[in-house]
Amino acid sequence: MKIAFGVCSLGLGHATRSIPVIKKLEEEGFDIVIISHNRALTLLKKEFPNLKAYELEDFPIKYPPKAHQFIPYFFAKSNKIVRSLISSHKNFLKIHEEESFDLIISDSRFDIFHVDKPSFLIIHQLRFMLPTKFLKDLSMFYNAYMAKYFTKILVPDFKNNSLTGEMSHGISWIPKEKIEYIGPLSSFQRRDMERDIDILISISGPEPQRTLFENMVMEQMDSLDGNVVVTLGRPENGGKKRKNVYYYLPLKKREELMNRSKLIISRSGYSTIMDLYVVGGKAMFIPTPGQPEQEYLAKYLEKRKIAGYDSQDSFNLKELIERSKYYEGFKGNYNALQSVENIIRVISRWT
Repeated sequence: MKIAFGVCSLGLGHATRSIPVIKKLEEEGFDIVIISHNRALTLLKKEFPNLKAYELEDFPIKYPPKAHQFIPYFFAKSNKIVRSLISSHKNFLKIHEEESFDLIISDSRFDIFHVDKPSFLIIHQLRFMLPTKFLKDLSMFYNAYMAKYFTKILVPDFKNNSLTGEMSHGISWIPKEKIEYIGPLSSFQRRDMERDIDILISISGPEPQRTLFENMVMEQMDSLDGNVVVTLGRPENGGKKRKNVYYYLPLKKREELMNRSKLIISRSGYSTIMDLYVVGGKAMFIPTPGQPEQEYLAKYLEKRKIAGYDSQDSFNLKELIERSKYYEGFKGNYNALQSVENIIRVISRWT
């Protein structure tokens, strides 16, 4: 059986959380074809050099430099985004004509589905955390409209004791029987290791915010005490930039560093939160400016006293580190392979 596996290219989180699913599907004997774009595709090609891969652009979003500009920018570009999704879907159908897929799995790509084939959407944001109730409801309506093209919606969260809060719970307009809560997805496992890295700073996300974040960290990191390691989230470069600063680390090495770190400073992307839920440990977040999802998750976790956050415009690393002692951190020890098995269980009816 041939499976198309589409992956959203906004940041690297969708790609990293898809890796254990793709590995499991390979182990089960399925023929996997990867479809993604930009750095996400670069990462997946490195992890799966033996798999066929197609480059297909998804959301044509370039995040503005200021957070307050995002909402008006998004709505100003909405027609272009819709046109792009329609065009991208047509291009996917051309790939399907060539490959003849039997089943389709898409991580947060609304353009990768087929009305005549079992299609599964992995997504954790069924409600976009926009500034007003009207906009939130409008986003639910949009997701409900798109959900009709998919056989099942696979939410990488728990039905109870949620990590995503309102983003994926209490959803109207999508039939409850269509939503499956599969549990957090992560490539990582908790390891019993000495925590000998004082601070791990993980830089990621779409441009230009990724580079702006990197520049601010590099200006401040030399003033920090202890063993500080920085990863830049640039898989197209690879290797070290300088001592303790890495362009990109293979997942196994990144898993090791997270297990060795006393404190992790990163974006509040949901994939990073799932990794932390598995590995455990303390974290402080710098949400990507203008990304309502990350801003909501950072506030949600701070309210639960799990982790704190600060804005990119004003953060001070020393102050952020000092504040981390007031939060309990992530307990860890969840085996994310359970979530992968849940996906296999759900799709097995159609395989």
